[in-house]
Amino acid sequence: MLDQSYQLLLLVPAMNEEAVIEQTMRLFLRETEQLPNVKMVIIDDASDDQTAKLVRKFIRQSGKDRIQLLQRRLPNAQTGKGNALNWAYRQLARQNGDPQHLICGILDADAYMSEKSYRKVIQYFANDQDLDLLQTRVGMIETHNWLQLMQDIEFVVINDWIQNTRNRLNNAAASGNGQFIRVSSVTDPQPWGNALLEDFEFSTRFLMQGKKTQYASDAIVYQEAIDKPAPFVRQRARWTQGGLDCLFGYWIRILRNPFIRLAAKTEMFFYMLIPFVTLVTGLASLVVFGFTMTNLDDYWRLLLVIVAINLSFNIYIVFQYQRITKSKQHWLLLWTVLTFAIYNYLLYPAIVIAFYKKVSGQTHWVKTTHGIKKKIGRKAS
Repeated sequence: MLDQSYQLLLLVPAMNEEAVIEQTMRLFLRETEQLPNVKMVIIDDASDDQTAKLVRKFIRQSGKDRIQLLQRRLPNAQTGKGNALNWAYRQLARQNGDPQHLICGILDADAYMSEKSYRKVIQYFANDQDLDLLQTRVGMIETHNWLQLMQDIEFVVINDWIQNTRNRLNNAAASGNGQFIRVSSVTDPQPWGNALLEDFEFSTRFLMQGKKTQYASDAIVYQEAIDKPAPFVRQRARWTQGGLDCLFGYWIRILRNPFIRLAAKTEMFFYMLIPFVTLVTGLASLVVFGFTMTNLDDYWRLLLVIVAINLSFNIYIVFQYQRITKSKQHWLLLWTVLTFAIYNYLLYPAIVIAFYKKVSGQTHWVKTTHGIKKKIGRKAS
């Protein structure tokens, strides 16, 4: 039974999202038709396309009091997602009833959640009065090609493993899309920082204040998967640079923090070091593979062992994915087993770009372009 005393306010930052925003609002209204206590706020960050116009038109025709538009204006706009969220949060969060029973959610402009997942989110907070932050599981709306499917596997299986491990360590992290907070838990007037990985920064700040965070694998937010390598590399480079921002900005404070357990500190430190670890281990793998291939007569057995280990790991991951999603894309799944390493090596140029931008002090990025299909895929039906 849904606790009607809770309100759920969804903040959706949107800059130049004319390709997706109307569908996002339409799906939101469809899935929350029986949930009058769930509302959406679109934060137009001085878009120079038709985003704001489309939102206003949709509200007039369909949104009524369920969807609200807030607009930022230049020159006080386009200064980062964190700043946009802080600006909207200051206007809205304290004006919507009891902060103990008000949940503020962050969704991307291409995000989709089902009624069941919205109900799950409210249930988590209603069942645990000490819960401060909840992160839902992330999945891809459509998986029509290899790259999209690989992203879905990454989030549905690997990221799920990581977050469930963090649940046991009491340091579940926010992933931006599908992040929910109890408003009474927020004491900082500027809760979001402006690191390029503002979600991880936000949950790190929460953990350093002794707040309780949790990951929910049974509540899912779907987002659009990138379908081409170049924008994928740009997105991951931005994420990697954001991780470096958090590493240099927060690691010493995390180390000294009394609220975070040693095991959690170790996991967070390793997570922020992943770009370095990936570079070293990846280069080492290439060196071993190259040496083995050039000395195949002597080391063919070693090559077989390396291939067997990798294939076994890949098969297990893809099997878990198929078990969870019931995917019928069998040939594409088989291809992912054989080409999993290629996906990992796609991250290499992203890491190099991130390091270069970090060292050179560049913080401006071209945002990921969303262009959701008119027909929502199998997972959002």
